[in-house]
Amino acid sequence: MKFTLANIVTLSRLFIAPIFLVCILSESISNISAALILFAVGAGTDWLDGFLARRYGEVTDHGVFLDPLADKVLTTTAFVALFLLDIMPLWMLIIIVIRDFGTTALRSIADDRGTVMVTSRTAKVKTFLQMFFICYALLLYWLTKMGSDEVLHKWAYSTLYSLHTYIAIFCITMLTIFTAVMYTFTNRHLFARGS
Repeated sequence: MKFTLANIVTLSRLFIAPIFLVCILSESISNISAALILFAVGAGTDWLDGFLARRYGEVTDHGVFLDPLADKVLTTTAFVALFLLDIMPLWMLIIIVIRDFGTTALRSIADDRGTVMVTSRTAKVKTFLQMFFICYALLLYWLTKMGSDEVLHKWAYSTLYSLHTYIAIFCITMLTIFTAVMYTFTNRHLFARGS
């Protein structure tokens, strides 16, 4: 694999993910603050690597494969944390993980057959909404740990564990299922015998 600047930025998300998980599950407010910053930085690199690849003409097949994989590792790690923090239910986490493993498997099959499975516009929107929701949830969780303002603490807690938050992650889960169905339909030729 050619280590272009864009690919290095992409790979940084793979290193951020485990550090983020350790920090967010800590009881230390400084570690939770670090986790929030780490995820925000990781989400920002999703835009940055694409910009660099286009700016310097470094769009490669490896980059096309690695970029969505790095996204999945970062977002899945964050969703695991949200489940462990009782912010999202297990069944939603399972759907998201299965979908991500499934699309990664499809990309591997396509790569083995000499083709590149391009990320759809809908899937890009899904990833953006996932990252936006995760930032929203992490910010609220961070506010629940800030003990200086009791009113702010109560507001953040009630909002984080509210019906509105549940509906938001439910809609994102449904969109995740939709993109899985679309990927399967669009790339059905990969399942054809002898293809």
